[in-house]
Amino acid sequence: MQNGTAEVYRAFAEVEAQGVSDVFFDWASSIAEDAAVVGLLESLPQAKRQPNLVFAAARLRGAPVGPYSGFRSWLLSHWATVEPVVLTRSTQTNEAGRCAVLLPVLSRLEGPLALIEAGASAGLCLYPDRYSYRYDLGDRTVSLDPATGASAVELPCRIDAGSVPARLPEVVWRVAAST
Repeated sequence: MQNGTAEVYRAFAEVEAQGVSDVFFDWASSIAEDAAVVGLLESLPQAKRQPNLVFAAARLRGAPVGPYSGFRSWLLSHWATVEPVVLTRSTQTNEAGRCAVLLPVLSRLEGPLALIEAGASAGLCLYPDRYSYRYDLGDRTVSLDPATGASAVELPCRIDAGSVPARLPEVVWRVAAST
């Protein structure tokens, strides 16, 4: 099956869910091969077909966590209760992972730094000095950890060799401001 929705779910499985959520990987990669479920999803406006949104809506309505076969059966029989949730909700993907692309610039600034984060990301980008980073250069991986040791939050990122940060910034002050 080669269509946009199936490809979105395949990419989500391989890029977002693999190694992070076995359940979402199973669901998304299976949906990519399932014409009946892809057909349901294609009844939604394109902007509402996002895997995170569909999975969250299904879970909100009671979808079981487990193998795809159970999720599929549940989704097909409960689509009428899931669809309105998908249509009236949206996702906000504010995540610490953004720090992995900010760090190359932050690491080059003379410190110490004061950070202000404006927006709705719950302040997750205020802590670039507290996460561990793994930069994939293709032929090797560069790792950066906080001075206190490896963080429980590890941010993987693929990057060009010329952009690899050499250090974590020294952050001495931070504040979140909602917009």
